[in-house]
Amino acid sequence: MTQKKRLYWGNENINLPPLDLTLVQRESYEQFLTLDLQKYLREISPIEDFTGKTWELSFGSYYFEEPKLTPDEATVKGLTYDVPLRVKVKLINKITGDETQQDVFLGDLPKMTTRGTFIVSGIERAVVNQLVRAPGAFFAGSVDPSTGRILYTAELRPMRGSWLELTVGKNDVLTAKIDRHRKFYVTTLLRALGIEDEEEIKALFKDVDTNVDHQYIFATLAKDNNHTQAEALLDLYDKIRPGEPAVLENAKNLFFQSFFDPRRYDLDKVGRYKLNKKLGLAIENKPENQVLQKADLIAIIKYLIGLQNGVGEVDDIDHLANRRVRRVGELLGATAFRIGLLRLERSIKEKMSLVKPEESVTPVQLINARPVIATISEFFRRNRLSTILDQTNPLAEIDNLRRLSVMGTGGVTRERASFSMRDINASQYGRICPVRSPEGPNIGLVTYLSLYTRINKYGFLESPYRQVMKKHVAKEITYLPPDDEQNYYITHAGIEMDKNGNIV
Repeated sequence: MTQKKRLYWGNENINLPPLDLTLVQRESYEQFLTLDLQKYLREISPIEDFTGKTWELSFGSYYFEEPKLTPDEATVKGLTYDVPLRVKVKLINKITGDETQQDVFLGDLPKMTTRGTFIVSGIERAVVNQLVRAPGAFFAGSVDPSTGRILYTAELRPMRGSWLELTVGKNDVLTAKIDRHRKFYVTTLLRALGIEDEEEIKALFKDVDTNVDHQYIFATLAKDNNHTQAEALLDLYDKIRPGEPAVLENAKNLFFQSFFDPRRYDLDKVGRYKLNKKLGLAIENKPENQVLQKADLIAIIKYLIGLQNGVGEVDDIDHLANRRVRRVGELLGATAFRIGLLRLERSIKEKMSLVKPEESVTPVQLINARPVIATISEFFRRNRLSTILDQTNPLAEIDNLRRLSVMGTGGVTRERASFSMRDINASQYGRICPVRSPEGPNIGLVTYLSLYTRINKYGFLESPYRQVMKKHVAKEITYLPPDDEQNYYITHAGIEMDKNGNIV
């Protein structure tokens, strides 16, 4: 049998990469099974009883058993094509020191077919890719009607947790809001972080707060009546939880949980990458640095003051540098598997509290996989991004797997979607098909991936280019993410060249 090869009916001078149209789905689900599962298990491990003195249960490595059915058998019998997940679990009695280890069943995970689809209750389904706002810091400006000045705002959006919004007022005072609660001064936030001294705060921003007519840090300090970390924490607590008695210990806990507890606040590797790139930081992208850092806040305030002084650029929220793709692995992990594990954790803690220290108990008795099974089942049956595979023809199947939607959990609704979100953006060149979109209320909200685009490890769409050096077009293909693309001049792929690759 002869090997298939590509035929060119025009100039054969384009060294295009091989096509794998379902890789988008398969690659993501493989990452979920091999890497993300371990991350979610680590997040809840170890689990202790409510007192933290008697029982401790920790999850170790995991493995999958062989599927009981083939895809064809599952389709014919109306069953789900899945694999049992088993986890090595260790239970420690802290009082007696006894340890028990067992392999525990943690639910059946749907197994992806070679075509990038799932078979759930005998029906072939595909999970649509979701295009969402990336976590990170975003800057915008608007004209103040009373003064005519452009006043800028900064938003720090994590993957999970509290939003922080910083604003420049018309009187040059910098204010902040947490989750759109009442305003407080930015210097109060700095003092809550432990930067109490007024001179130290001034010294931090002396290199950017240089406008003699508008001194933002001086104006903010003059308005701020808090002078110590304790005063700042109590003031923040009063703004976030008005009406509740302000106790210093409670204020510390709330502030810590809002920005520094990895279980409640998570920038993810994407948010850390975006912050480092936007603000010129060099913070290592590792899990412990994926919460808010003191350097992040200082850099955001500096950038905001710089914008007021004419240095820096605002962000286009519809640019693909600020939007990323959540694929099947991330969607299933974040919106189903993680939620199921958190419910399982609560269930285990409740069972631990009912077991006396002298009683004999095994991990299997404490763990019931139903919460995990239920959330995964609900994801495939009810999530609007989980669709019945379009089987009109083979091309329609591939189309379904390469579809992008801004709607769904964590996205927008068609009623709230702005015109700019539906419109074509220049950054879509080589990444998203500018023509293909349904008519009607979903126009611009449902789109399709371009043929040769690929998705990088942060979820950003990369487009293939060939570099031009002194009118000579290189044969090697370079993939560029949308934010790097802005540093180059781009021309279309159909530009005329001679047989040596020189632009005519």
